[in-house]
Amino acid sequence: MKRKMSETKILIPRSSGGSLSAIHFITSNNLFKDSNKKAPFVIICHGFTGDKYEWGRFTKTANILNDEGFDALIFDFSGSGENQRELKLLSKQVKDLEDVYAWVKQHDYSWIAIIGLSFGALTVLNANLSGIKTTIFWAPGFNIKRIFKNGNIELIEILKNLRKPPLKIPSSGDNEPIWLDYSFIEEILKIDINTQLRTFTTPALIVQGKADTTVKPIYTRESFGYFPRDEHHKMIEIDNAGHDFKDEHLIEFINATIDWLKKYL
Repeated sequence: MKRKMSETKILIPRSSGGSLSAIHFITSNNLFKDSNKKAPFVIICHGFTGDKYEWGRFTKTANILNDEGFDALIFDFSGSGENQRELKLLSKQVKDLEDVYAWVKQHDYSWIAIIGLSFGALTVLNANLSGIKTTIFWAPGFNIKRIFKNGNIELIEILKNLRKPPLKIPSSGDNEPIWLDYSFIEEILKIDINTQLRTFTTPALIVQGKADTTVKPIYTRESFGYFPRDEHHKMIEIDNAGHDFKDEHLIEFINATIDWLKKYL
């Protein structure tokens, strides 16, 4: 039987000024039976051109998490979704996530996990989230540096020659386009992703679609190979799931995630 829940639209303050549009999903039946303990909490981070809803996938994920006794939060990174447009940068998203994490802790949650989708996964990898219990990477965009170096020369050349106005790229739903200039790629090319993966000791699950042509499974397998070799780091591949996985594939991503969360929260 599904549990009752509530959804509240909120604004989370940014340490640099302004706020982030978010929705707080609260379960009425805490997975923890101790009434003095707040429910385990899951922060959900969207992809590059996505928003907090991710075409309905994140709303469904949050609702199912509530059914299972977790509280959850979906939010728009700066320059995305319902937030005011500004240049998109990984460093800004990292700070956004750290601000969101601080907000969650300020609300007396102590058992916290994060789901990061695609570029959101790269954001999680770069964030300072001391005390996080576990991370789940969905179709993680760890290979973005390789894409820019080897496969997207045209985009690099466009951005090199475009400082003002920024390049505008269509985003999800009815939202305004996101803004980019070459500083976005400059940041990415400076990151030592493999070292970050080697030193990522937080328990982590990767869920990857085998039919994903945006984040290719072969690259994700290579990235997973850099993780510490222990029982706290695992990769699951979903047959026939692409990068825009939905319906039964989304349920497979969610089920694998919930099984993992219940081990660590």
